[in-house]
Amino acid sequence: MTTMPKREIFEQIIQRITSQFPNVYAALFISPEGFPINTWGLSMERAEEVAALLSSLIGKTKEVIKQVKEGGSLHFIQIQTDMGGIRIAPQEEFILVTLTKT
Repeated sequence: MTTMPKREIFEQIIQRITSQFPNVYAALFISPEGFPINTWGLSMERAEEVAALLSSLIGKTKEVIKQVKEGGSLHFIQIQTDMGGIRIAPQEEFILVTLTKT
């Protein structure tokens, strides 16, 4: 059984991220199955929506990497728009996502 990060660890990571990147306004841990584990700055309802969408994106991205044969494993995805950005760091036990404003 996979060990999920505890709330204290999540909060430490959020403190570290927000001190280094003040434009981060939300973050969440997502399970490998696509469910929110912990969230900061988002309602649980919104976290569930974001988790489902990003889980699908990560799966498709891994498929592209495999098909194009440009590397072995996915380490980081960054999406930038004129309104902000999404940073996705998939780990074995969870996926860390941060949302930023410009």
